[in-house]
Order: sequence, then structure tokens, then C-alpha cells
Amino acid sequence: MKADFVVGLVFKNEMTKAQFGQAITGMKMGFVAVPFSSAAEVAEKLKAAGCGAVISEHGDDADGDIEQFQALFSALKVPMYCAHHEPSAPVIRQFMRAGAHDVFTIPPDVSEMEKDFAELKKMATDEPGEKKGKIISILNSKSGSGATTVAVNMAYDLATADDELKVALIDLDIQFGSVSLYLESNWQTTVMEAMGQAGRLDSTMLLTMMNRHESGLYALPAPHKITRLDRVTAQDVGRLLEVARSTFDVVILDLPRAINEWSEEVLRASDAIYMIIQRSLAVIRDAKLLTNYFPSAGIASEKITVVDNRYRSKHSAVTDKQIEETLKIKKMVRISNDYDTAISAHDHGVPLSKQSKNSRIARDIEQLSQSILAEITGEEVHQQSGLFGRFMGR
Repeated sequence: MKADFVVGLVFKNEMTKAQFGQAITGMKMGFVAVPFSSAAEVAEKLKAAGCGAVISEHGDDADGDIEQFQALFSALKVPMYCAHHEPSAPVIRQFMRAGAHDVFTIPPDVSEMEKDFAELKKMATDEPGEKKGKIISILNSKSGSGATTVAVNMAYDLATADDELKVALIDLDIQFGSVSLYLESNWQTTVMEAMGQAGRLDSTMLLTMMNRHESGLYALPAPHKITRLDRVTAQDVGRLLEVARSTFDVVILDLPRAINEWSEEVLRASDAIYMIIQRSLAVIRDAKLLTNYFPSAGIASEKITVVDNRYRSKHSAVTDKQIEETLKIKKMVRISNDYDTAISAHDHGVPLSKQSKNSRIARDIEQLSQSILAEITGEEVHQQSGLFGRFMGR
């Protein structure tokens, strides 16, 4: 019986050929091995074999290997992987920047390969344009209001609520984003690297660039150094969102507190916007500036939900009525104040529902996530006391 997905190997060593051949055929996939020669000759043979992905063996000649890899990548235009005996962090970075989806060790770790190729096989059998995911943007009205806490925990809760739901979390705060601190994981690729490949980005490439959390959540963190906002174009971010929407069921975006051409593009493309506020005059004033500005940028107020974060039933000089009349937004919801629990979860790099599942803040965000899940699946959610009981006058 013919295998429905074929993996090619460009090898330098016969032992590498034997090791990868055994691993790949053991995964019930087709396997084609071609010895190193010119990129054009190798590409012709692999294309003829119908390879859906290609692994290229490399060694100690850093510059020469990168050049060979890039030539082959340009000629093939399929997801490519590097195979290396000692893939140090600098080696991994070099090949990822050259376009590699991942770097495999020699001999191969079969479980890692299975995880990567399972996604590629699924994408190969999916109907093009079949998926149209929901894009949800989380935005602080004032810095420090809690957008990242909401974004990370909403994404985690959605990913763990339904195994069939494909959820992505993307940190677009390219200057001060901290998603990587909230979820302990082995981060390898950042959102800037994905947008750097915007011209050739597709679903298979995006999937292999995304970091996979143990929960099943896919994530792209912000870069680990400050990046100028003008390094991103509306075209690049638009392409990233287009591919993400066609790849995932839900895409959660943690946005920077900045208004420019590309952030407006993100907000216009979003199906829902959750604007995080706190009950202080300074925060409400900034929230009003945003809600007044949005219509002029073509951002519909109907898709905005105000999230009253760190809510305390007492000790606030700002009333529900004042918030509604000032912001003129009909959809509002509260998340309880539980600062100690939130900080503890952040410091340990774990989601709230894992750190303290029964805390009020974890329950509030989980029920907000459940309401989003109900919209996507069309199934009713059992509404417990908590967040739904605290909708502001709705």
C-alpha cells in the first residue's frame, strides 16, 4: 500500500540513512533517501518522489552547511528539517533562521519526529481554506492592567477544555511581551522570526515554528530583546493572521499598548477584542481615549468587551454606571481581584487553573473561556456563579 505522506532525507553518512529510514518507515510514512550532490539535482529527485517534508544532514562546516541548506530550501519549497549530531543552541538558531522547521538529533528522537510529522500529515490531508479560526485580541487600556494574564490563561483554558480544539497564543507585544515568562516551556522561535518569513509563510511552516506547550497549546512568544515597532509592517502581520486563522480554531493575541498601522490592522481583523481596565480614573480615561479612537480606524465597537480586571466589590470610587456611560460599550464583565494568586502563578510559570484552580480569578477566566468555547462549538455552557453572575447589569 502506498504511503500517503513521504519524507525525504538528504544524507552524507550511510548510518544516518539507516537510522532515519528505520524511524520514518516505523511511523508508517514513505521514505526516500538521496545522497548529497548539487541542490538542483537533489531537489529534482525529491520532487519526483512527492516528498511532503525533507530532512537534510549537516555537520561541522557551519557556513557551508547553511549555504547548502538554503539552496535546497529555495529549490524544494517544502517544510525542511536539519539533522545534526550535536545541535547546540547556536546551531539550532542558525538553521531556524535559514528556514528550518526544526533540528533533529542524530540518531533521531522518534517521539519528537512523530510529533512534528503528525501535524504535517494532517495539514496535507486537510482541505485548503477549510478552516476559518476565530481571532481574539487582548488589549490593555493602560499598561499593567493585566492583559497578558487574561490572554495566557484564556488560551490555556481553551486548549485544555477540548482536545479537538487547536488553539494558538501569539505575543505581538514585540518590545515588552512576557508570554514566555507566564508559561514555562522550551521556547525556540519568536513571533518576529515568523513574520520574517511572511513572504513564504503557510500553515505547515507556521505549525512547525510554533512552540508546543505541554497542555497542547501552540505559542509564539515576543522576542527576547526590544524590537522597534516599525520593524513590523501591516502586510507582514496581516499575512501572519491570515495563515494563523486558516491553521487554528482559535488565535489569542496579546497586543502592545500602541496605535500604529499594523496594530490597527490586527484590531480590524479580530473577531473579538477584550479591553482590560481597572477601576481607577486614570485607567478609565485611557480606555475612553481608545474607544473614542476606534471608529475612526474602522474598528467596530460591537466586537469590544470591557474586562473589569482585579475587581473588588468595595473600595472603588468608579461605579458600573460611570464606566458604561464613559466608554459607551455594552459588553462588560468582571474578573476578581486575587493579586497574590496571580503573582504566584506568574513566578512559577504556570497557568492559574493549574496553580490554584479553585481561586476566584482562575474560575472567572475559565468561565470567560467557556463562553468563548460555547460560541465556537455551539454547545451550551453550564453557567455557574462567578463571572456570569457578575456581568455588569446584563
